[in-house]
Amino acid sequence: MKKLCIALFVLVSMVNISAQNKNSSEKHVKRFFYKDSVVSIERFYRENKRIDSIKTYYKSGEPDECFYFKNGRYQGTAYKFNKFGETLTTWVFDDGHLLKRTDHKIELTTKNKEKVQKYHAKLIDDSNKIKTNPNDLKTRYSRAKIRRYFDNNTLALHDFNQIKHNLEKISKIKNVPEKIMGGMYDNLASIYQDYEMENYTIHYRLKAINASPKESRLYYNLGNYLVQIQSYRLGIPFLNKAVKMVPGHSFANWSLSVAYTDLGEYEKAMAFVNTAFKNEDNIHRLSMGTSYERDLHTTRGYLYHKLGETDKGITDLEEALKINKNNAFAYRNLGEIYYDLENYDLACEYLQKAETLGYEKTHDRHDIEELLEYACDQVLIQEQKSQIQAENKPATLAKFTVKPYAYPNPTRDVVNIKNLSFKNYNFLVFDYAGKMVKQGTKNTGINLSSLPNGVYIIKLMDQDKIETFRVIKE
Repeated sequence: MKKLCIALFVLVSMVNISAQNKNSSEKHVKRFFYKDSVVSIERFYRENKRIDSIKTYYKSGEPDECFYFKNGRYQGTAYKFNKFGETLTTWVFDDGHLLKRTDHKIELTTKNKEKVQKYHAKLIDDSNKIKTNPNDLKTRYSRAKIRRYFDNNTLALHDFNQIKHNLEKISKIKNVPEKIMGGMYDNLASIYQDYEMENYTIHYRLKAINASPKESRLYYNLGNYLVQIQSYRLGIPFLNKAVKMVPGHSFANWSLSVAYTDLGEYEKAMAFVNTAFKNEDNIHRLSMGTSYERDLHTTRGYLYHKLGETDKGITDLEEALKINKNNAFAYRNLGEIYYDLENYDLACEYLQKAETLGYEKTHDRHDIEELLEYACDQVLIQEQKSQIQAENKPATLAKFTVKPYAYPNPTRDVVNIKNLSFKNYNFLVFDYAGKMVKQGTKNTGINLSSLPNGVYIIKLMDQDKIETFRVIKE
């Protein structure tokens, strides 16, 4: 079975898959993709439309998980691999029942060893309890969270979806605690976020807020995610709500500083980053993942430069590199600063370092290509130096203000489009799952009042011009 699983992974890697359509039109396969067109999830179906198998992949394209089904239930041996192709875990199922879990390789660090061992023991205990009482939602919730912790996302998603089905059914009869409902939706969102399924992520983060509207962390989670995917104007209102609930919310202030930096509103950004610095230790303690490369020093250093205090900016960025010597974002910012100072050799060195460390792929940004070209091409520097003045310099970090955007967003009814290059257009409105829910022709705002609250994708078309916007209706 393992050979079959790996063979299927290899076969898929050899297929030239187009990401123009995120859901494959192939009859028996449904595929989802990361932003860089690598397959994230594949679901294979039999001719009777019953699920046959699920394969998931890392962003590198390497195999992640592999599960098989019979009559819609888990069947046979399933696998979890690490990024190096080593088998971490195997599961054995029969008719949907988990018979055995074997952990072949447990990846430990000095900091997580105790927690990982505790969670492994708890996972076995929870699974045994569920065998005797499949309707024990509390234990299933515990197991789902542990599976999520171990990145066993296929099984975690299965558990959370079962919990969702049952809790939504129960909530029609009696009240379910807000934090339980909010946490369940938030966990679903985090799994979809791993696979870069943006609309599903936003959909469930919104449902988490609606289920538990008094939790500031849920507003932050949605707002910060929207900022990460560069939906700045959409994310800011949710971050503002988090700050209104908890004025000293260090993470929300940090995220707001990032958003306003990219929008070119540097004074606003500086106010927020300075507020976040009041709880710098807390941010260092709790932060993780690639977004942390754009830490407080990296953010403030860039802002100092933009506000005319370049020496302070360089000091901040050098401090960021002391904290993390492989901080690609800090190298990128230093590269732009030295480019502005016309120290092209140093600019080239820093920008190339950022590129080598995977700045563009890690952060889904493509704002250093021209800077690299101008800073590193000595012939270009000598021949065109007079042309590389402020008005002709390549676009730098803050380049999002001139793009078309939807407003008000979130909206309760009508949404308008700012900076649109055409007046009359046909429009299509899709829900988070890609189902078209509205269409028409307009030259003014689009009325969404008849649609349920949620996240929508609006596509505007005028001859060969197409603009796409994400809108939240609340």
